[in-house]
Amino acid sequence: MKPVILSLVATIGLVAIAACAGGMQQTPLPGVESQPAAQAPAPATSSDASDAADASDASDGSSGEVPVSDVKPSTHSLPARQSAHPSAAHPLTQASFRSVCRPSQSADRRECDALVRAQPRGSCAKMTPYCASDIQAAYGLTQAAKTRGKGLIVAIVDAYGYPNASSDLAVYRKSMGLPACSAASGCLKVVNERGRLSPLPKPNADSTNDWRPEEALDLQMVSAICPNCKLLLVQANTNKNGDLGAGVNAAAALGAVGISNSYGGAEMNSADSAYAHRGRAITASAGDEGAGPRQPCSYAGVVCVGGTTLLSPSAGRGWHERVWRSSGSGCSEYVAKPTWQRLHGCSMRSEPDVSAVAEPASGVAFYESAGGGWQQAGGTSVATPIVAAMFALASSAARANAPQWIWRHGGSPSYRDIVSGGGF
Repeated sequence: MKPVILSLVATIGLVAIAACAGGMQQTPLPGVESQPAAQAPAPATSSDASDAADASDASDGSSGEVPVSDVKPSTHSLPARQSAHPSAAHPLTQASFRSVCRPSQSADRRECDALVRAQPRGSCAKMTPYCASDIQAAYGLTQAAKTRGKGLIVAIVDAYGYPNASSDLAVYRKSMGLPACSAASGCLKVVNERGRLSPLPKPNADSTNDWRPEEALDLQMVSAICPNCKLLLVQANTNKNGDLGAGVNAAAALGAVGISNSYGGAEMNSADSAYAHRGRAITASAGDEGAGPRQPCSYAGVVCVGGTTLLSPSAGRGWHERVWRSSGSGCSEYVAKPTWQRLHGCSMRSEPDVSAVAEPASGVAFYESAGGGWQQAGGTSVATPIVAAMFALASSAARANAPQWIWRHGGSPSYRDIVSGGGF
């Protein structure tokens, strides 16, 4: 089946619903076709490292964008839209950004989706790269971030080790005015793919596939949205499907209500039990550079997260968003269309379900010492932990079947109404 490429308008469902007065909300729009500008071919990529390299790295036991809408106070979220661009990958427009993980050439491996560049943090006053307070304000979550999520666990599943996780997180949270969160206090817990404190895997020696920036970004974006949440970092031995899936199972077993997976790879099957833990909001990134359908994003139990360009207030307007052209999207070739997914033109499971900030140029600030300190990040790796953390601010009813909840509540009123009605 030839995939039909889809773009989800800005932030349907959870992100749009979560907006309150002064935050971001969307008005209903019909489907709008997108015609991106022509781009140069994407650069060639190298192949995966050998299994032998993995064994040494891990311890066993290890612009042309079409504006969709300005986000103004209104009452409803957006439906999905179809895009006319072909399924071929779109090269990034920001040449100064690098991909943290090289594209995988192996079906049994997955790649992370972070795009980064060195960038002094500068001011946190609605200026890029955005800080924690900016992201909270943009999505109308400033008050909820202060009062909700206490005691709940949000897990990050990534590959390989990251020894500086706690110290880097401390720098970010102190700089952003967020409460401290450390292993010593019990707020941060780092485990291996079996859910154990040791042994932890080592960082990957391959500099073209170093997941440490991804892990830093994921932890810090969850912190930005849910500073009261406890953080669980699960480090898989490698980026193989089986290792990452084991990490998701470990996160669920350890009680995480939200599980973020900022990675993906080629579709292989119709289901994977590791990504089907009912009652836990499991998010995955849709990919960058126009990536087609990927897994785990296309699994029916996963909230597939795409990307937007987030624009700060200007000329009297509030925060507003538009679809990020390079966000991945598509129709699955393996996973049947869920009964709750309403989208014409795709006979199978379509992705993404929801979108948030991902455009590198309107990216976010994060701190990772091994990479030089403060950096600016984009990619659907940014959006994925943000949405996972939003579900931690939600009620258990929203997490019971998170993808279904998004589609069924895509037309709900405002954040305040959701609070009183039990959605959040």
